[in-house]
Amino acid sequence: MAEKGYKRRPSWTWTVLFLAILLFAGCSGKDDGNMQNGDQEEEAQQQETAQETDPQLYILLYSNSETGRVFLQGTEDGRQEEFEYNGGTYIYGRYNDSLTMSDLKVGELLKLTYTEKKVLTKVEIATDAFFYEGVTDFTIDEERSIVSARGSNYYYDEDLKIFSEDGIISLNDLSSQDEICMRGMDKEILTIVVTRGHGTLVFKNTALFEGGMASIGNVAAMPITPDLVIEIPEGKHTLSVANEGYGGSKEITITRFEELIVDLDTMKGDGPQYGRVKIDVTPTDAKVTIDGGAADCSQVLEMKYGTYRLKAEAEGYQTWSGKMVVSSKEAAFSITLDEQLETE
Repeated sequence: MAEKGYKRRPSWTWTVLFLAILLFAGCSGKDDGNMQNGDQEEEAQQQETAQETDPQLYILLYSNSETGRVFLQGTEDGRQEEFEYNGGTYIYGRYNDSLTMSDLKVGELLKLTYTEKKVLTKVEIATDAFFYEGVTDFTIDEERSIVSARGSNYYYDEDLKIFSEDGIISLNDLSSQDEICMRGMDKEILTIVVTRGHGTLVFKNTALFEGGMASIGNVAAMPITPDLVIEIPEGKHTLSVANEGYGGSKEITITRFEELIVDLDTMKGDGPQYGRVKIDVTPTDAKVTIDGGAADCSQVLEMKYGTYRLKAEAEGYQTWSGKMVVSSKEAAFSITLDEQLETE
C-alpha cells in the first residue's frame, strides 16, 4: 500500500522521459563527434601549415612559365630542387609588393612556403639579404676568396653562383669591365649576376699604327701593339686609331663573351691626314703645351692624325697632363683644371 502523500506516475510518462533521455543522449553524442572531427581537421591544418614553412634561403636558378615550374638551390645544404607554382601562389617583392614569377630573375634570394607535394603557396624576396646593383668598382682576391666593392670586403665560398644571361659562369669569366649585381647575407656573397658583360677587341695588320694610340669612347685608351687584346663593356662604342697622319674612327659593337677582330688597314685612310682641333681649357689663362711646345688654344689648330701629349697649368690650380688622339677632320677637346687644395 502506497505511503500517504505519494502519487504514482502513469507508466507512459516514464516511457516518454526515457525516450527523451535517449534522444538527448543521441544528439549530444552526435555534436561531440562533430566537435572532435573539427578539432582533428584544425590540428591537421596546423600540422600542414607547419610543414609548409621552410626557413632556409633559396637561390632561383631557373623558371619556366610554360610548365609552371622553378628550380632553386638551398643556401644551407646546397640541394637543388624543383617546385611547382600556379595561380594560387602568392609572390612578394622586396617592399611587400605583389609580383609575378616572371618578375623574379635568376640569382634572387627567396624564402619559400610550400606543401608536401612541393607546390609553392608563397614566395618572398628575402628582405634581410643585401642587394647591391650597378657595381663596377670591384676587385677579386681568389686566394682569400674575397670581393672588394663599395669600400668593403665580402667573402664567398666555393659554391658561389655567378649568372650571366640566365646561364652560370665561373669566377674567371668576370672582368673589371663588367657591371654586376651582388646578393648575400651579412658579409657573405651568395650570388653575382652580370648585368653588363664584356667582350674583347683584337687588331690585325697593326704595323702602320704601332706606337700610335687606340681609344674606345671614354672607356679605354692605350698604345697599339701587335698582340693587343682589349676587354671592353658590351654595347656600341666609337673606336678611334691614329698614327703619323693615318687613322680614322668607326662605330663598333661588342658582344658579351665574344671576340671582335678589326682590320686596321681598313681604317688608315689616305695619308697623311690633318684635323682641325679646338682645345677649350678652364681657366682660360692656363698655359697649354702639346708635345712640349706651347699651344695657342684661342685658335683652331691644324694637327696631323696621331697621338699627342698635352699639359695644362695655371697658378692656383693643379697641373693636368694627358694624351689626345686626333683621328677625324673636326675635333674638340676640353680640359678643366681643379683648384689647388690649401694645406697647412
